[in-house]
Amino acid sequence: MDLLVTGFGPFPHVRVNPTAALAREVARRLVRAGFDARALVLETSYAGGLPALRDHLDEMRPRAVLMLGLAARARFVRVELFARGRSSALHTDARGATPAEVPSPSRGLPRRTTAAASAALGAIRRSGIRVRLSPSAGRYLCDACYAATLAGSGAGVPVIFIHVPWLRPSAGIKPAGRVARFRPGSPPLAAALAALGRDLAIAGRRNLRARTG
Repeated sequence: MDLLVTGFGPFPHVRVNPTAALAREVARRLVRAGFDARALVLETSYAGGLPALRDHLDEMRPRAVLMLGLAARARFVRVELFARGRSSALHTDARGATPAEVPSPSRGLPRRTTAAASAALGAIRRSGIRVRLSPSAGRYLCDACYAATLAGSGAGVPVIFIHVPWLRPSAGIKPAGRVARFRPGSPPLAAALAALGRDLAIAGRRNLRARTG
């Protein structure tokens, strides 16, 4: 597989997670462009989503991974530089549970993205969407899954996590004057993420050729 694109399902206070539809749309765009890309929507739970992600990585061995998560309070897209493994027991998951075990930095954390963060920043910024580098993916399933993917992917596999804010609603749902300007629209964001995914997939192919000679 050239590229795995992950998103999340609902979690407390978020009934519809926009990253599920975004992940599917990004994968569809890349398939149309000739790449073997697939979307994986994870249950937002430590007991369900995290093991499912690990199993999928072991089975499919993608050459690159683009991970998407919702940062509901963000005012811009965030390119996450690190997975720190600091899950908080204060925030319950979709099953109402908290992490049974909190990884510590002594277990190989923090882990840095294995993709070119500056290139990811540029790919999104060129679309006119507000975007910044971020030093922390939070203290929830996003960070836990990021850490698991970085740990479970092979050498030379570019992995990056992108946090998105709430997206701009479809025309007619809410008056345009009442929609915060920083909220990106779904089509331009999907296009920008697909461009990023293409770059990741190409880098993954190139790295594989370099390793196998």
